[in-house]
Amino acid sequence: MTWADRLLRFATGDRRREVVDQLLGFHRATAALAHALHAATGQAPNTGAESELGPLATAADELAAAVTRALQERQASPTTLPTPALNGASRNHWARLVAILDTARELRGQVLRHTPRLLELDPSLTELLGELTAGLTAQLAGLRALIARADPQALD
Repeated sequence: MTWADRLLRFATGDRRREVVDQLLGFHRATAALAHALHAATGQAPNTGAESELGPLATAADELAAAVTRALQERQASPTTLPTPALNGASRNHWARLVAILDTARELRGQVLRHTPRLLELDPSLTELLGELTAGLTAQLAGLRALIARADPQALD
């Protein structure tokens, strides 16, 4: 969002639209993360990796559901995007996990960057944003552990 958009919204008083736009972006990103984790679970090379990815995918589904509830409370409906046919373009398990880790890291950064503004616009989002931050932090820790087991030299 540009400064011009913010000034226009400030001048017109449309604070709800800014909140809904951010939540829609979070919803798309959490749904994409959940889809990628489910796809990686299905493509896991062994049952150990599959059993560890399953709870991460379920947790990502719960984050997407929490954002959906917040959107519904604001009389907005989340848009569903078509799911990609491929889970990234990588053939090996390690590369898929790294791509998912990068996606989760980027999403967590977005949530952290936009939290102050969203709380300024709508203080009732405190619990949701805290849940998103904590959930994504747990996702990152779980993914880093899986990546370290898949290739111990991969993490810096």
